[in-house]
Amino acid sequence: MPTSFNGYGARFDVDAASITKVNESMTGAVFDRGTSVPLTAVVGCRFKPANVFVKGYLQVVVAAVAAAKPVAGDPNTVVFTRNTQSDFERLRDWLETVAGTNQTLTEVPSATQILTQRNGGRRGRVSTFDLSVVDLEVVGESNYRAAFAQLFLMAGKPLGGVIWRDAELVAEQANPHDRNAVAVVIDGHKVGHVPAELAPTIQPTVLRAAKRHESTHVAARIWAIYEDATWSARVTLSPSGDPEPEWRYVDEAHWPGRMSPDGTERLTDAGLRRQLEAHYAARLVRGRDFDDYRPDIAQARVDQDNALALSVLDDCIDAAERAAAVLLARPASWPTEQAAIVYRSLKDYDAEVAVLERFVAACPDNMATKSVQTRLVRARQLAGRVGDVVDSASCHDAPAEITRLPDQLPVVDVRIPFAAELSYEKDHIDAIRAVLGDANIQPGTALHSAAVLRERPHRPRSRGIVDAFIDGMLVGSVSAIEADDIREVIRREQHAGKDCRIRCRVYLSPDARPNARITLGRYEDVVAREDETESAARARQEDTELAALRTQRLAAGGEEAADQRRRLVRGKDYVEWSSTIKELKREKRDDAALQLALECVDAAERDAKFHAREPAPAYTEQAAMLYRKSGNVSAEVRILERYQQACPTGRGSSAIAERLVKARARL
Repeated sequence: MPTSFNGYGARFDVDAASITKVNESMTGAVFDRGTSVPLTAVVGCRFKPANVFVKGYLQVVVAAVAAAKPVAGDPNTVVFTRNTQSDFERLRDWLETVAGTNQTLTEVPSATQILTQRNGGRRGRVSTFDLSVVDLEVVGESNYRAAFAQLFLMAGKPLGGVIWRDAELVAEQANPHDRNAVAVVIDGHKVGHVPAELAPTIQPTVLRAAKRHESTHVAARIWAIYEDATWSARVTLSPSGDPEPEWRYVDEAHWPGRMSPDGTERLTDAGLRRQLEAHYAARLVRGRDFDDYRPDIAQARVDQDNALALSVLDDCIDAAERAAAVLLARPASWPTEQAAIVYRSLKDYDAEVAVLERFVAACPDNMATKSVQTRLVRARQLAGRVGDVVDSASCHDAPAEITRLPDQLPVVDVRIPFAAELSYEKDHIDAIRAVLGDANIQPGTALHSAAVLRERPHRPRSRGIVDAFIDGMLVGSVSAIEADDIREVIRREQHAGKDCRIRCRVYLSPDARPNARITLGRYEDVVAREDETESAARARQEDTELAALRTQRLAAGGEEAADQRRRLVRGKDYVEWSSTIKELKREKRDDAALQLALECVDAAERDAKFHAREPAPAYTEQAAMLYRKSGNVSAEVRILERYQQACPTGRGSSAIAERLVKARARL
């Protein structure tokens, strides 16, 4: 009987020979019912954890099959929520073991040969039966909450986490509920039982070992969490592969995100809620979110009341820094940049330098934005401090000359089952030209090469930017979207003290102002044509995902389909037209772009009115920019006022309100 891992709209069924994706009724109506993959064809998996805002996914990577975008419609991907994430974490761990085994063996070992016997200090594998499951899930853990409290307290993890222990299987022939029962005992504490349907098969083996004065043991992964004054736990008897490192839950994070960079700590749901509450509270200025002051500041500047504008901006800068400190993140930059603009208009260059330097100092590891760094360079020049330059190494987005790998380490070749894009290639165009020149490749033709990855120095328990070097020259940094997955690879214990090298594709356009795109790993999966840019590739992938979601919702029927129909513009969901509007603007077809943007505004307002919420502001902003470009200021004001009228009282975009203040000033 297969073991099921239930996700959102689909599940994975796993047996001794294959893993099968089974789409549930609604998803199956859009896509096919399911796809089966032999375990011998599994070469890896892609995993993204869920959080309070978005769902996660697990994608099986199959030999000789290009990995598609990991969305609900992909035949090898199942999407899941936080409620079922622990199940998919176990499936991920096992699939990685299967993939590793496939690299060295022609046959995948049974995932169910889990029992070991202990005789003195020696162990022997028991394989006289096959349970036909990936992992053996213990049942009845909720009856033994005190046992988990003791186990995790002794492990130094009072709020829970994951620990690995040897579990002893004990036959309970006198059990009043089931004479075939097999108890699971860990460190002297009973934590549950083997499932009743498997106990009759397992108990005879345990009894035979007992007659030989041997105890039957199995490796156990124990997950537990203490929240809302109670323990929840799950015990998995799972010998497949090396165990994941142990980790613990904490109530307060000292790093950005939910999981610590070294993977040893994770924030509880309660801790995350408190963190977000503290973050939102820190954003308040006189009872309002600091972002809501943007139109007030714009009005003060229109009224030429610079003193008022600077006073409010100073309060907003304080709030941005407080809020960022809670999340250990970079503060919002707009209050600083607005203050710098005001100071420059007043020719107070020293004050401009001071407010920009304050922002740089507030950034984790001094990773200021490129716009702030560029403005700071100019402000220092205007203040007569030409020799006082910004340390480019401390700035995430700082432009740089050709930077070379500072030292040589042993190199290990690594593979990733997905494609990862680099960012900031435009800051390293000279290095990319040199790489292509050394390979006798002209711009306009792709180079297939290998890049060395190295994480920048960073604070303990933090995350460093991952740089990529080709032929010893810095050519870019791993995109934030894929950076966590790449860090996980290069931080593995076996890679300590070594540089990880990975295959890559390098493309430089032949234009006078060239664009560059460097893709790591399975670049053939995401490159549709030779000159496709990263932004175009991501937009194409997003459009595919959105189209699949639209099709799925329409096929569902009922209220979901009716909701989707309200959002349609020319047969597509209005959010699918974003890239088209931008493309029309690039082609100077402003009239067509404006007409499409206005149709999207109509759809956004229909959707918002039905759900009693504010409309999506992006298309109003696009229309306003097009009106401004054409010189039709009165139309710009009308479209912005229309947005505000469509919003429920006290809600709406502060950016729209700020734009409206400026537009009215031009009437």
